Amino acid sequence: MNQEVEHTLNDIEEAFVLVHEFLNREHIDLDNEYKKINYTYFRIFCSHLESLFILAKHNHYSSAILLLRTMLELYVKSYYMELIAKSRNDRVSEFLDGKVKFPSFFKMTEELENYFQTHGEEFGGAFSQFTKQNMASYEKFSYFSHGTGPVVQAFYNHGNITYTTEQLTDILKTSKGLFVTLSMLLCLVQDKKQMLGSLLERYKNV
Repeated sequence: MNQEVEHTLNDIEEAFVLVHEFLNREHIDLDNEYKKINYTYFRIFCSHLESLFILAKHNHYSSAILLLRTMLELYVKSYYMELIAKSRNDRVSEFLDGKVKFPSFFKMTEELENYFQTHGEEFGGAFSQFTKQNMASYEKFSYFSHGTGPVVQAFYNHGNITYTTEQLTDILKTSKGLFVTLSMLLCLVQDKKQMLGSLLERYKNV
């Protein structure tokens, strides 16, 4: 395995272990539906991150990228539920049973960007970066879930697809960044100020 890729995988593992060491010492409060859905999405995300780690370790990057698309959806939905749906007093149960539909991925990112701009938060661009107008992360990750497109063409024409070290480390660093900031959101929802402070200090450049 490439040394830089291995180093990035080690960084992910270190962050994962650190966050869960914090959480193992904390009480997780599930006394309302917004705290519960936030923790639920966080746990599912973590399960996917563990799987992505294993896939990357065994050079199954196409499958890892497809999984990252799902992780990105969970990430955006976590913020959407806490900041947008909660402010409208929407019922979490109605989203879960399908009575209320989630907006499209791009609509959710737009609403989140507007929220941060309205509230003067220092998160401008945090969600729009995933859209077509910017890094187009969601669209690129989606190539791996379709039966057509550049990824399938690469397999069709060449029998394989290869990735540069930069592409691999970008993918892995994206997953780490999503995990760390989602962990910070969990701290805010659970009012774990000490844990949040520790994560902010440790990962202030993520």
